[in-house]
Amino acid sequence: MKMTRFQTILKAMLKPVAVVVSGCLCICSSVFAAPDSYVLHNANLIDPYSQSVISNGWLQVTGDSIVALGTGAGPASVQRIDLAGAYLLPGLVDAHMHLTAGPLSVSVENGAPSISMASQEDITRFHALAALASGVTSAFSPAGDPVANQAYAANQRAGLWRGPALSYAGLSFEPTPIVGGTVYPLDPQAWRQEIARQKALGVSHIKLYQGLSEAELRQGIALAHEAGLSSIAHLDQVSWQFAVDAGVDALTHALLPSAELLPAEVRAEYQAGIEPGSSQYLYRWFELVDYDAAPMQKLFASLAAQKVRVDLTLLVNEMMYFYPQLAELYPERRWQQHPAIASTWRQNLGMSVYNWSEQDFARAQAAFPKVLELLVRLHRAGVPLLLGSDSYAGGDWFWRELALHQLAGLDNWHILQMVTSTAARELKLANVGRLETGFFADLVILTTNPLQDISAVETVERVIQRGNIYSIAALRKELDVLSTDSITVKQE
Repeated sequence: MKMTRFQTILKAMLKPVAVVVSGCLCICSSVFAAPDSYVLHNANLIDPYSQSVISNGWLQVTGDSIVALGTGAGPASVQRIDLAGAYLLPGLVDAHMHLTAGPLSVSVENGAPSISMASQEDITRFHALAALASGVTSAFSPAGDPVANQAYAANQRAGLWRGPALSYAGLSFEPTPIVGGTVYPLDPQAWRQEIARQKALGVSHIKLYQGLSEAELRQGIALAHEAGLSSIAHLDQVSWQFAVDAGVDALTHALLPSAELLPAEVRAEYQAGIEPGSSQYLYRWFELVDYDAAPMQKLFASLAAQKVRVDLTLLVNEMMYFYPQLAELYPERRWQQHPAIASTWRQNLGMSVYNWSEQDFARAQAAFPKVLELLVRLHRAGVPLLLGSDSYAGGDWFWRELALHQLAGLDNWHILQMVTSTAARELKLANVGRLETGFFADLVILTTNPLQDISAVETVERVIQRGNIYSIAALRKELDVLSTDSITVKQE
């Protein structure tokens, strides 16, 4: 099966100890051997689930869990950590992170091109630290090598690797062969065998990618459900409506360019503009879509009725539409990406818009408000929405996705729910995402108020995961050193 231009686009992207001085816990390294029980006090406790704020609050952690919280001074019988009026929230959940993916590479083997994104342990461990340094304590990977995902998850749970707790899908079912990225069984029995293999490796979802036909998509959804797993799809020419009618559980990306979702009178115009090897149709669809017309109204109602969750990754559209301004929107930060990724991702993304003219970029940017409107329409319809960075490690990509949700018009309470309690509910993460006794002590501490400006998530100064306290400044310093060492080794 011929690889579409959009397939090319997405492939191209892709314990020190604490020191106690005069009764205070001093932050001296990236991770602390915290007391078995401690109280965080003098804080503003923000719980998105209940939309409540406790001023001058305190929260007690024992082991890996929250055991009590309230207002005032709090218990005096355990170690106390003064947060000096900072803002304490549940740890953040990135619902679209490719944590274990390796660098995209293309080589020639036996005269044929070979694409790879095979996982590499040193890169995974770097990105896991970077995710923590972004305030991300849990993540969902919507695709990836299940062997690498299982290994990471096991090492993270055992305390051997630092990073967010990970739930995940496996290799994408997709005709285009990518080492560490895709698999394409040739008959239903082979599909069952591959799904069973991935299930044994701990996947919660089967990923169905855009190169599949309608029949293959329907088959994949049915076989995932037969195995007791959920299905998640990234589609292109196959309509979201078809996927919903077939029983899909989740959809990803604000890139849904099937003609069937457009008003009937503009479909011929749209299809006539789809040129082989071009990607301009990805913004032209938004120029022509009418959210009030019957196809989209039916889709919104179907998604809501069947509770199909959606994460739009608005930043993917922004990165393509505003590619000439990419360096301004997504500046380089050494701690956020392993050098093997940082050195190539912009160039790889550029392949998706290689033939766009100034007029194309102007038209795409003019259509961007329609992308943001899609989010608002889904939200108003009651569609379950999650938020993810489509990145290796969160950072600016994750924070930008929150900012785009705010720009679209969602209020900050709902945005914070999407990265805490709603994500925990939709991804079936037990005891995560709320400030409540019995829940895991996965927490972030911000210096400014995210209810006033969602960009406050960038002011994270400490992150707590399962009771372990991390200094963000120390984590980023450690990552800077690792990044420098990696570059030095490569040069040698």
